[in-house]
Amino acid sequence: MQQVNIAPNPQIAVIFKGWAADWAKEGQENKKDMATKFHTVYSIAAKVFTEGGEVELTFLSALFQDCKQKLEMAEAMNEKVKASLKDDDERAQAIIAKVNSAAQDAAHVVRYLGQLLMPSA
Repeated sequence: MQQVNIAPNPQIAVIFKGWAADWAKEGQENKKDMATKFHTVYSIAAKVFTEGGEVELTFLSALFQDCKQKLEMAEAMNEKVKASLKDDDERAQAIIAKVNSAAQDAAHVVRYLGQLLMPSA
């Protein structure tokens, strides 16, 4: 596996720590569900970007693809929220704000990881 040496990046680490915390709330204790898997991956990513060092290129590429997908799906997610919560505008707006915040964070991560991955392409 090809390794990439990355410098610590506290901004990126905070994004992944936040996502890991969000998924931790969704997971069921002692079960290997999707929430637990996302929590684990984002926790590892947070540690990687906190400490820096050698990281497998495939891990960075997977993070890049995940964040790119978050970004691409944000608008469709917002439309689904509006449609399903049309009778509860306050709740819909709170969820949309959270989706938009995650999309902005994902865009920042995509730009950063894109720069890291470019030399290996």
